[in-house]
Amino acid sequence: MIRRILDALGLDRQWLTLIAVGAAAAFLYVQWSRVTGERDRALHWAEVACAAAGSTYAASIETVDGKRVKFATGQRCKATIADLAAFRTDTDRMTADKLAAAMRDRDARTQSDAAHARAAAEAARAATQRMEAADAKATPTDRVDGDWFAALNDLAGLRAPAARR
Repeated sequence: MIRRILDALGLDRQWLTLIAVGAAAAFLYVQWSRVTGERDRALHWAEVACAAAGSTYAASIETVDGKRVKFATGQRCKATIADLAAFRTDTDRMTADKLAAAMRDRDARTQSDAAHARAAAEAARAATQRMEAADAKATPTDRVDGDWFAALNDLAGLRAPAARR
């Protein structure tokens, strides 16, 4: 049946082989074009990334410590990007360490401030009680004495005078 169709069209086996080879060649050309395009895009991205990192993607011969060293394609860029990644990691770690130290310091100061505030509140409460007691003692006679003035000074936050020798 296929033979009859081919005979009707006047096509020989040689022409069919030529058409098949042409189709295969066209398919391979399209695939090769896609792969080449992807390679060119990847190479362009590598060059842009390396330029952003401050390096070059191309192979080079450079003088390092007085010696000429040949660097393969992408070798310098890879080293530069690795250095930048290490720098970022170290910076992030050091930042986290400093932040944790600052938080510990702030917590210690907060606890110290709270302890001082509690002590000051307790001292103020005690001074108020002493003043009330000294006031209650002076009320019946309307006369104040040294204890009343000491309680007043204590309530005002003044220190008692130094003892005389």
